[in-house]
Amino acid sequence: MLKMFTTQLTGLFGRLQSKEEMEIENAARLLAQASVGDGSIYIKGFGEMAGVTAEAIQGEEPLEGVRELQDDLSGLTIADRVLLVSRRTTDPQALAFADKLIEADISFAVIAGKVKDAEGDLEVKADSFLNTQTVRGMLPGETGGRFGFPSLMAALYLYHGVKFVLDEILEDY
Repeated sequence: MLKMFTTQLTGLFGRLQSKEEMEIENAARLLAQASVGDGSIYIKGFGEMAGVTAEAIQGEEPLEGVRELQDDLSGLTIADRVLLVSRRTTDPQALAFADKLIEADISFAVIAGKVKDAEGDLEVKADSFLNTQTVRGMLPGETGGRFGFPSLMAALYLYHGVKFVLDEILEDY
């Protein structure tokens, strides 16, 4: 089972690298606007995706100057940028939070799994959208269902891609 899961993860990471490469750069440029300007970068993970927040703030190589975003947006300005991380593009909490960001005119990027045929989801609300391509388990179960849902792994992969490009941008600046 682990060998099959590893094979599936390898394929997933390859797809993320090839299909999301341009959007990784777009997200990094969006976040860099805060760092080179008068703003700050904020990050908010929903549910288990708070693991990306922990990595960005407390990891071995934290994202320089990043702050965890709480529910209160009163201290944010239009110079700030936000990275939202959610399991799926239809997460009700993330959608409500995105609406608050839009209302406050705060630009934001999203990392989430795109739910097919969803309307008004995080993909259409975000200034930059990175698709984890994980909306169901990767391995078939014996009873017909699927298991092995690596949404946090995929989100961390995309986060690291954004961080690498962002670090390069800021180094050049």
